[in-house]
Amino acid sequence: MTAIANTAAAPTAPAALQRIGNVVRLHVANPLPTLVVPWVITFIIFGLNIAIELIVVKAAGGLQNLDPDAFQYNGGISWIAIFMMITAVQAMNLTFRFALGFSVTRRDFYLGSSLYFVCLSLLYGTGITVMAGIERMTDGWGMNAAFFAPWGLVDQPLMSVWGIFVMTLLLFFFLGAAVATVWVRWKAYGMYAFFLGLAVLLVGAAWLITTSNSWGIVWGYLTDHSPVQVAAATLPVTLLCAGAGFLFLRRATPRA
Repeated sequence: MTAIANTAAAPTAPAALQRIGNVVRLHVANPLPTLVVPWVITFIIFGLNIAIELIVVKAAGGLQNLDPDAFQYNGGISWIAIFMMITAVQAMNLTFRFALGFSVTRRDFYLGSSLYFVCLSLLYGTGITVMAGIERMTDGWGMNAAFFAPWGLVDQPLMSVWGIFVMTLLLFFFLGAAVATVWVRWKAYGMYAFFLGLAVLLVGAAWLITTSNSWGIVWGYLTDHSPVQVAAATLPVTLLCAGAGFLFLRRATPRA
């Protein structure tokens, strides 16, 4: 009996990993919103930026008539962080009820979704960094432009650029996951409470900083620390969002 019990208990860990892997495959089953659309939109925005910059060069009568860093203050790539937050909301909300229908536990669903978000952060961080490397090798597409690693990242090593993008995407993915779990569990009223609480928190923090004359300290921290250190400071917030999402989902009930 003991041997039988031990034999039955042995596959537990591999079975749990398989269930988590099944959740990842569930997200990948429709690759369009997470693996195709973001790249398509990124390159459309990139193409529009290049077109506008070429128009400016032409109108100015050549690059020699522009400041050397005229095209380095570009925030076009920042759109992807917001989009990934929306992607996380959609991915969890649309697949949660479907996954539970296949006897996937809430724990396995959240862990599998989290693993998928980590993989997406690594994928997009790597892809953007590769494009930033090409951008540098081509002297900013021949115009000293910076789209994939703009202003504060222009002089950063590519490894630092990679780390910054990965950590930033992780933050927005798990913020989106937390928002999604609030919706899945409490629907509209939960969203009202969440965003009201977030607004109160942000306004309260701004009020506290202002009344204590601490804006100089805040800007001093941002200027005295490297972009990698500033990005690393978001990791506790990322972990907090990940933990909150897990707790919220534990008692969530799928509803139409």
